Amino acid sequence: MAFPEPLEAGAEWSAAEIVVIFFHGEGETAETMRDLADEIASPGVRYILPRAEGGRWFPKDFHEPLQENQPFVDAAIAHYSALIDQVRARGIGQDRIVLGGFSQGASLTAEYLVRYPKSYGAAFILTGGMMDEAVIGRRPGSGLLAVPVYISAGETDPLVPIQRVRDTIRTLQAGGALITSHIFTERPHLICADEIAEMRKILAQVKQAAEPAA
Repeated sequence: MAFPEPLEAGAEWSAAEIVVIFFHGEGETAETMRDLADEIASPGVRYILPRAEGGRWFPKDFHEPLQENQPFVDAAIAHYSALIDQVRARGIGQDRIVLGGFSQGASLTAEYLVRYPKSYGAAFILTGGMMDEAVIGRRPGSGLLAVPVYISAGETDPLVPIQRVRDTIRTLQAGGALITSHIFTERPHLICADEIAEMRKILAQVKQAAEPAA
């Protein structure tokens, strides 16, 4: 399964301190995520913004049985890995790569972290959660030890069952991730100012941690 070339934005490669790979949500585009990057306004960040044909990474709700969204999920996860490999090939260390997504993109990110728990710089899971119900609550190895993971959701969002978000938090914590979470009591299915501020804060921390010792 082929995917269009991702959109790239932000700092030039020569000036990139860290790289963010951010998957858009259902019905959205990489251009929408470029607008988000502009709102975050964090200098020294290169953004890789993948594209899904038709604006969907998989056909059904993320909390449906995983097999209902195959082979699309596996194809998107393989695309995720390929993009990370391309970034690493440019000499960017794993601790300088941040994974993230909104809605369907958030669910892919949660699924990716559970399948490939490694020492990424950080991760953003905005309004989504794990897709494979069979691994909920299981410890996904120890590769996420001390990795900052920001998870957000709306308590009354009809598209994202809040229990699945809580299950995702519990599972990633079992793998050692440092979880920051925002569960908003009333918030539409979108990315709000509080989430943008939190991402800006975490990106600053990743950049600081990636700086070579004097």
